[in-house]
Amino acid sequence: MKLAALLAGKDLRETARDRLSLIFTVLMPLAFTAFFGLLFGGGDVGRLPLAVWDADGGAAATRLVAELRESPIVHVDVKEGDAFEQWMADERAAAGLVIPRGYSDAVASGERADLTIVATQGVSGASTLASEVRSLAARQATVEVAAKAAAEAVWSTRSMPAGAQEGVIADAAAAARPVIERALARPTVSTRVVAAGAAAGQTPSGFVLSSPGMMVNFILFSLMTAGIALIVERQNGTLQRLMTTRLRRSQLIGGKVAGMFLLTFAQQALLIGVAQLFFGVDYLRGPAALLVMMVSLSLVASTLGLLLAALLKSEQALIATTVLVSMAVAALSGAWFPLEITGEAFRSVGHVLPTAWILDGLRGIVVRGFGVADVLPAFWVSLAWAMGFFVVAVWRFRLSE
Repeated sequence: MKLAALLAGKDLRETARDRLSLIFTVLMPLAFTAFFGLLFGGGDVGRLPLAVWDADGGAAATRLVAELRESPIVHVDVKEGDAFEQWMADERAAAGLVIPRGYSDAVASGERADLTIVATQGVSGASTLASEVRSLAARQATVEVAAKAAAEAVWSTRSMPAGAQEGVIADAAAAARPVIERALARPTVSTRVVAAGAAAGQTPSGFVLSSPGMMVNFILFSLMTAGIALIVERQNGTLQRLMTTRLRRSQLIGGKVAGMFLLTFAQQALLIGVAQLFFGVDYLRGPAALLVMMVSLSLVASTLGLLLAALLKSEQALIATTVLVSMAVAALSGAWFPLEITGEAFRSVGHVLPTAWILDGLRGIVVRGFGVADVLPAFWVSLAWAMGFFVVAVWRFRLSE
C-alpha cells in the first residue's frame, strides 16, 4: 500500500509540473464553462422564466406577483400588452400569466377569480410553472376567504349598527390575514415530490448546464496526460525496472489508478469551487451527495484511463482515441446540451453510459437539492462500469510491451 501511494504521488507531481496539463485540466474547462453558460443563458440558476401581464394592478394581483418572485423555481418578467405578446411569440418564457381586470376584487369578495396561463408549446417547464401559479393563487384565495370568515364569525356575536359593522369586519379581516398566511406557510402535513428521470419538468440551462458538463468532458479529456505517461514508461522500460524492485504487479496497477483518481478528484474540487464562487452554481446544496458523485466520476475516469493505456501502444493512438472517446461520451451523456431536448431513443442510449447518470446527479444536486439516496443509483451504475474497465485493463495490461 505504501509503495502504491508513493507511485501515485510521483505521477501527481509529474502531472503538476506539466504546464500543458494545467491548460487542459483547469483553464480550458473554466473557459468553456463560461462560454456555454452565457450561450445557454446564465440567469437565475434553476428558475423557469414566467412572463406576467398584470392587467388588474390591485392588491391581490400585486401580492400574487410578489409571491411568484419569491418562489425558488420562478423567474418573473413583467410585461404588458404588445410587449407580453411579443415576448411569448419569441418563446422567451416557458409560460405566461395574464392577471385580468377585476381579479383583486373577485379574490377579496370570495368570488371566482380566473387567471390565464399561456404555455409555450414544446418548451419544457410550462406545466411546472402552471402548477406553481395555481398553488400560489389557491393559497391566496384561501387566505382571503378564511380571514373574512373569521372576522365575520367574531363580529356576528356582537350587536352593532350595520354600517359600522362592515368597516370593523374589514379591519378584522386585514388583521387576521397575516396570521393565516403564517399558518399556511408552516403546514402540519408535508409532501415530498420525487422526480422520475433527469428532467423533472425542467431543462438545465446556463451554468447549471455548462459547469457539470464541461467538468465531465475535460476530466475525460485530461486522462490523455496520465495515459501518455504510462505508455512512455512502458516503452522506455521504466515499468519493467519498477518490477525488479519490491513493487508487485498489483501495487503498480493500484498506484497508477490511485494517481489518476486523485488527479481527477482534485480537478473536480477546483472546478466545483470556482463554479460555486463565481458562476453561482450551488453544488453545496447537498455536500454528501456531491462527494458521492465526485467519487463516482473519479472511479469511472481513472479506470477508463487505465484501460486506454493498456489497450493502446503509442502516444498518437492514445491521443486520438482519448479525444474521440471523451467527445463522444460527453455528447451522448448530455454534457454539451441537455438530453431533455433530444428524442427518447437518444436519451435511452445516453443513459447506458455512467457519465449521463453522473450528470443527472450533479444537476439534481444543484437544481433540486438531491441527497445521498437520490444519487445512489448513479453511484452503482458508475461503480459497475468502473469495475468492468478495471478488470479488462488488468487482463490486457502487459509490462513486457
